[in-house]
Amino acid sequence: MIEAVFQHHLAFLASAVTITFVAGCVVFLLAGRHTSRGRAALYGLWAASATGPILLTSWSGSGVLTYECALNTDVASALTSTQGQLNLVLFAPYGLCAALASRRPLFAAVTGVVFTLTVETVQATIPLVSRLCDTDDLLTNTLGTCTGALLAALLLRWMPAGVPISRATVRRTTAVLAPAVSVIALVWLLAIDIVRVQPPVQQVPRATAVQAAALAQAVKSAFASTYQPDSPHYVDNGDGTAVVTAALPSGGFVELSWPDREKFTAHFTPSHYGEGVHAYKIPGISRSVTTADGAQEIATAYASDYAPWAASDSEVTVRRIDDKADVGWMVEWRRWKNNVLMPMRLNIAVEPSGRIIDLIARNVADPELPEQRITEAKAWEIFDRSQKIESRAEDRQQPTYLAQRRDDRWRVHWLLSVRQGSTLRSATIDATDGSVHDVISQSLDGTLQE
Repeated sequence: MIEAVFQHHLAFLASAVTITFVAGCVVFLLAGRHTSRGRAALYGLWAASATGPILLTSWSGSGVLTYECALNTDVASALTSTQGQLNLVLFAPYGLCAALASRRPLFAAVTGVVFTLTVETVQATIPLVSRLCDTDDLLTNTLGTCTGALLAALLLRWMPAGVPISRATVRRTTAVLAPAVSVIALVWLLAIDIVRVQPPVQQVPRATAVQAAALAQAVKSAFASTYQPDSPHYVDNGDGTAVVTAALPSGGFVELSWPDREKFTAHFTPSHYGEGVHAYKIPGISRSVTTADGAQEIATAYASDYAPWAASDSEVTVRRIDDKADVGWMVEWRRWKNNVLMPMRLNIAVEPSGRIIDLIARNVADPELPEQRITEAKAWEIFDRSQKIESRAEDRQQPTYLAQRRDDRWRVHWLLSVRQGSTLRSATIDATDGSVHDVISQSLDGTLQE
């Protein structure tokens, strides 16, 4: 996790380590005035074990408040995942050092629980820290501190006897923690929405060796040796299409259409979500950009090496991914032949850091197409009959005239849609025989209608 999140921010990691070390030294020196050097060293380690997690979990916030926390009821997955195990390792030193320094394991465990709860609350509610909050982290972080405290309890049985911190100190700490816990409870009750993570309905079959190798080769072609797909699976979409898909250990996923292997998709977690840097840094090319032209330069330089097939007779467009948020730009390559949009696709999304956050590549040669007999006007007539409406010109959306594969044959289709009030009606019209496909009426709130 440390390598994946901070591989491009070693300066921050070095600063965090330095601050953690300094915090430990300062507490060691202060405690050394009132206790033995050995006990003072334990207090210093206690301070360092709290400072390190605070810095690492507060880094790279998105600044976008969602006031949400994901609830995952699959406890086993939280404990067996790599991130969960690393969280245990990250927070166990707190419980261990706190218990050894205070000589009170229960006190260390309780303060550790409050510590981890505070961390997740801050991640969900503070703009400068705001990160993805989830109960997996809360569970594994808490188990880490408690495991450390339990280990310390065992060690204390064999260590020389020492004087535990006074009951007065415990009472003062309790007097501080009690209202703090009350405030945290109110924040969770009134401000944070718990969003339940839906588990998969059925087991997704693992990819075969051939499928896994094909996906790995596609990833290598796009990103050299930067990423390795993790546990590829085969997913049948149920509509005659399928993909081989896998998560990336550094965040994101990759997909390869199967069995044609025509379309490769990669998605990385954007930096603005605040979960570290996962997006692909193009060697020698990525740099900070603030304009569409800058994003196009980066995408074009990458495409010239990775996808030279996309540049031939194609048109390039650039658009902002989000008109309101500074997320980045989508650079798209498309090719038309006799006014028909060809199946070739290349989409590259570039975030302001100059890294790639999305890649869609479909390397398909321009197919031989049947004669097109259905004009746009005729297609609209067929559309209206299929929808049993009389659409007005002002309600009609911009039509798309493109080549698509249907029943293993390349056809030319009109993709038409009409917006009527709160309903969006769409259909696909074959430009050769006028047949109608994919007739859909959908409420703009996302509800399908009959």
